[in-house]
Amino acid sequence: MNPIAVYVGTTVIYWNSIVIALGIAACLALTLALYTANNGSGAAVWVFFPLALVFGVVFSRFFHWYCHGEQYVNLFRSLTDYSNGSFCMPGMLLGVWLAAYIVRRLGYTDGTARLLDSAAPGLALLIAFIRLSAVFTNSCRGKIVVTTKALQHLPLAVGVKAATGETEYVFATFFVLFLLMLALFVGIMIFYVRRNNLPMKKHFDTTGHTVRMFLLFYSAAELFLDSTRNDSSFIHFRFLTFLNKFTGFISFVQIASAVSILCILIYYSKRSVRANGLRPWHWLMWGGYFLTLVGVGVSEYLVQRYAARYMSCYSVMSVCCLLMAVDTYIMYRTVCAEE
Repeated sequence: MNPIAVYVGTTVIYWNSIVIALGIAACLALTLALYTANNGSGAAVWVFFPLALVFGVVFSRFFHWYCHGEQYVNLFRSLTDYSNGSFCMPGMLLGVWLAAYIVRRLGYTDGTARLLDSAAPGLALLIAFIRLSAVFTNSCRGKIVVTTKALQHLPLAVGVKAATGETEYVFATFFVLFLLMLALFVGIMIFYVRRNNLPMKKHFDTTGHTVRMFLLFYSAAELFLDSTRNDSSFIHFRFLTFLNKFTGFISFVQIASAVSILCILIYYSKRSVRANGLRPWHWLMWGGYFLTLVGVGVSEYLVQRYAARYMSCYSVMSVCCLLMAVDTYIMYRTVCAEE
């Protein structure tokens, strides 16, 4: 049950709603400050932000309906009745990109990438607030039961009501992601201040790198942590059913995260080869990415087949996800001009 914060007549305001509202306000204020400080128009942010919220909610809901159709009467009801059900985070990121594209087409900004760069730190902060709100709703959906008494507290474990009515302690998936998003927020802010708009080799674009780094490390975190949830969203191919056996054990969020990292690696790889020529270390970095991807896939398969080995499997998976992101970041650095 959601703890109530305030009664206003017949209106009830819950604590988790307040936390999310604070996150939205912080994201808006930070995006506005960074974009206008970078000679951007404040009007662009005021148009961008409502569009991003609307599109983000709609796409997130649509993806959740697609993966969890049994929870809804139909698609129309899922998009019009928000009293139950949930959301799928990749939809929010798609909504943010579409909103920035529309703002660009309307002429409020001269560059989608520059607007998204300014929004990236705020997005990390907003996701942190959204995950923190789960602490107030008893909805931290970790599937790993923590039995060690010394670990049955935040930041590693949180108490939830089991089917028997008793309290059991599970891995605090959302709270750990909250902490990681706070760390990412700090890292992205530092990146934005120190590296945004730095010269690039071959006169490549100097914008868009901040939002790519945000997406890179956020995807790496979700690639690992989504596996620890007990309500992960899985793609069900309704026509090409033979594909289900290849994706049945990998969640939609994990697929979206892996594809995002791969796209960023391809983006910087193409520019790195153009700027430096094809070098042996390119092959080493591509091989490193492939090995880490295999490590993630094998770990995910083993942890579902042998649940008792979750400690070793998740340790390997977390290291592989981190190395995958670091490998891609190093590829980005090979495109930077000498400082």
